[in-house]
Formats: sequence, structure tokens, C-alpha cells
Amino acid sequence: MSPQTHRHYEVHLWSWCLDDDSLCGEAGEALLNEAERARSGRFMTALLRRRFTAARARLRSLLGGHLGRDPRSLVFVENEFGKPRLVDRPDIHFSLSHSQDGALLAVSEGLEIGADLEGVRGVDHLGLARRYFHPNEVAAIERDADPQAAFFQIWTLKEAVVKALGTGLSLPLDEFEVSIAGAQPAMVIPPADSRAWWLYLVPGDYCRALAAAADGEVGLIHRTV
Repeated sequence: MSPQTHRHYEVHLWSWCLDDDSLCGEAGEALLNEAERARSGRFMTALLRRRFTAARARLRSLLGGHLGRDPRSLVFVENEFGKPRLVDRPDIHFSLSHSQDGALLAVSEGLEIGADLEGVRGVDHLGLARRYFHPNEVAAIERDADPQAAFFQIWTLKEAVVKALGTGLSLPLDEFEVSIAGAQPAMVIPPADSRAWWLYLVPGDYCRALAAAADGEVGLIHRTV
């Protein structure tokens, strides 16, 4: 019997502030294609337009730099649930998330990755959890010393999972269970047709989570733009 191959993956992670990004104006618009500029123009306020431009332009800039390519040459295609991929590099997986003025981009080669970022804010966290989460997750939030923080940690982890799967919210969030009880988050009940998962909560002022269906070790390289 041949020895089992042990796989090792690397995830490159960038985080940054959209409002401080040098690509929030004309420099960023110059990197966008016509469809992206049209999408930017549909936002109702100048602040939202600048943030969208900064997020999309920085995505192009970081991906282009990672691949040694002109950011303007990158061509994206989306699956039926809206998950983007590079047309000519299907082996490169990435996930972009932004909330308020924070942004997060995860990139990996050969590993489907999901990233989610949320600004912690006042919401009906228990009502939302009871409506959408697995019952065991609801119980964990209810007994946590900081139930609002626990809610956002579980929420971002679950969002990162569905982003990694590329299914969006077509996969109900109560069909799988994550746990934040240990030193690192863990998948307790995985989504159907998946087994081993790597979950990670990124320290910081925002709640930031990463997820990947990984069958080996995952190394994380985190940079601030």
C-alpha cells in the first residue's frame, strides 16, 4: 500500500480600510471594466460608490500582483449563485468581503476558500439566530457571556462556509453546525457531501472569518494593505 499523501495549502489574506484606499477614486476606476463602472454608478451615495470602486479595484490589484498580471487584463465569470472566478485560471480561488469601511480578500491555489467580514452592530441577534441557525448554535449564543459577539462569530463563519461552497444562501444555514467553544472554531455537523473543514476567526476590530473544505494542513499568510 502506498503511503497517503499529506496535502498542504496556503491561504493569502489581505485586509484593508476602503475609506483610506488610494484606489477609491479615479485611480481605482481606471482598473475597472465597463460593467464594473456601471455597477458602481448604481449605488445611491458617493460614499457607497467610492467603497465599491475601492473594493473591486483593490481585488484586481491584489490578484494581478499575486499572479504577475496586469490588473486590467483579469476577466471574471460567475457561477449560477454569483461566485466569481478567473476565466483563464480556474485553479485560483478567491473570496472578497467588505462591510462598512473594512475589506478582506482571501486567495488560494487549489483550495476553495470563503471569507466573510462584518462590522459588529446592534441587531436582534437572538431573533436572527433562532430563525436561521442550527439549534445547538442558538443554545451556544444564549449561554455565551457576550451573546452579540458570539452571534457575529458564528454568522461570519457560516457565511464563509457557504461562500467556500459557492452556493450562496441556497444552502440553509441551519443544515450545518459550527462551534466557537474551543481555541479555534470547528465544524461539528458539516454540509452535505463534505467532510473535513478548516475554519478560522481573524483577530481585529471587525468580525472576520475564513472557511475551506480542506483535506490537509492550511497555512495562513496575512497582510494589511
